[in-house]
Amino acid sequence: MRFAFVFVAGVVALSGCSKKPSAEDACKRIEATGVGANCKASQPGGIGAAAVEKFEFDLPSVPGKTGQILRFDNEEKYTGAATAFASAAVLAGPHQYGSKKALVFVQANSGLSSADGAKLKAVVDAL
Repeated sequence: MRFAFVFVAGVVALSGCSKKPSAEDACKRIEATGVGANCKASQPGGIGAAAVEKFEFDLPSVPGKTGQILRFDNEEKYTGAATAFASAAVLAGPHQYGSKKALVFVQANSGLSSADGAKLKAVVDAL
């Protein structure tokens, strides 16, 4: 009985320590959908300055336009950025998708189609 309790407690503790996906991981998944291309690391700044990692990608369906992936190291920073992006939706566009669990936020320019936006959302939801 004692072994079973220790085992279950250990499994529960380890499940809370699962590795969060990186911004690069998310970008590669976006590339795999065909929505994004040419992933590259860049320096977080502006609304996403609190991110610990940023990747940018081109939007092949909207020539000259891009998207970005921001990864945060804690929920407070993630929530602050997500709130700021929502407040700036007129400038940032409607394609904003976040995962509080993964601490990843994705934003793409407004020229992106709704269908491609749904693919971005599916990637983020799966993180």
